[in-house]
Amino acid sequence: MGKVSEWKASYYCNSTKTWVYGHLIIYTRCVRFIENKGGTDSLDFRISYENFFELKKETTSIFFAAITIRVRTDKYWFSSLSDRGHVFNMIEHFWKERLFASSSSDAPRNSELLNILHDAQSTLASTGRTVQKQGQQIDSACVNMNKIHNDLSVAETLIYNLDAWLSKWNLETHQVHIDVPDDSILIEKAEYSVVYARTSKEKHFPGTLVLSKNSLEIFDAGRSLDISFAVKEITEVSVHTPWEMTVLQQSIGKAGSSVHLTAARLVHILQTLEVLLPGKINYDEPPDDAGDPDSHDLDAEKFSLQEGEKCEEDSIRVPTREKNSKTVTDAEAAEMGQVLQDMRSLALGIQEEQDRQLQQLDLLSDSVDKANERIRTDVHQKSLEIFDAGRSLDISFAVKEITEVSVHTPWEMTILQQSIRKAGSSVHLTAARL
Repeated sequence: MGKVSEWKASYYCNSTKTWVYGHLIIYTRCVRFIENKGGTDSLDFRISYENFFELKKETTSIFFAAITIRVRTDKYWFSSLSDRGHVFNMIEHFWKERLFASSSSDAPRNSELLNILHDAQSTLASTGRTVQKQGQQIDSACVNMNKIHNDLSVAETLIYNLDAWLSKWNLETHQVHIDVPDDSILIEKAEYSVVYARTSKEKHFPGTLVLSKNSLEIFDAGRSLDISFAVKEITEVSVHTPWEMTVLQQSIGKAGSSVHLTAARLVHILQTLEVLLPGKINYDEPPDDAGDPDSHDLDAEKFSLQEGEKCEEDSIRVPTREKNSKTVTDAEAAEMGQVLQDMRSLALGIQEEQDRQLQQLDLLSDSVDKANERIRTDVHQKSLEIFDAGRSLDISFAVKEITEVSVHTPWEMTILQQSIRKAGSSVHLTAARL
């Protein structure tokens, strides 16, 4: 279990009807309150996320802001927080993400349904890989067509060098090129729930991080785009803890920008970023209090809430939710929702890749038609023709059959045509623009 963050806070003790001051600590699997006063009678208790029934912002008495956590048999009040909104968003994020953690012991009755979903996800992922390989083949065909056009351009340039002598054609060869991505990685978009702010010291808000091969986007709680970084413009990713990182974007001539993220599934985000940003991810030294060395086994059913003698309670155990074997539990529903969300991201990625491939196929088809046209109208079919004053064709030479051009003066030249089976022919030309 890892420690995420800590704040000064006060807790209302129902037994003594007083506020007790201490520290509120967020872990990945529970929240903990420790009283400032040391000793055996000081308060030190935990509340597991699995036992949460409700998390709310409320006020104590008339105007003091507080956060309340309701479990099955009790309600816990926390106040005196420096930034109630930030603390609330952090607790809410890890509470919701905890629901997505899979547990085999929680879903014995619905394993068949989960297996079907996982099989569908695996099939969809396999389809995505197949589509990706197909895209690589199309890109390879586009690269080959680019090479064919380059070869045609070289051939045309060599043959059209005759223009320097004849000054008849001024042909421009337009380069035909299809943009092909350098590599095909991460065809699917991935979405992750995060809590974010521009800097680590600002108030953090809940949102959704969307990663694709071209961009890193953050949407707010209303699904409006708030922050967007182009992947190629990201200069550094600093990982502070297993739940916190900072993304930095800097460019010449523009002000740098950054975003600080806190996410329960940061490990999954980093796996994607390692592919997109190789060599740009830096890991800070973990803080000394990143873990909870004093904690014992903190499984969902083993969390206990212990208050000291001051509250006249030796030990309080919050009962876990009763699970009905005939229905889908919260953990199962959360896992199914996560699988469906991943499948949705995969499907969107496959659709995006298919659209890109269709566009590439259209460009490839146009490029092939252009190559055929260039070959059909090759310079081997070009000719040198001389018309008389009445615009009647008098002399015609095929360019490929011209054997020599002799330039006598800056105004005179002779063109010679010879072939094995035909009698040679020539024409003498005088031109001011020779």
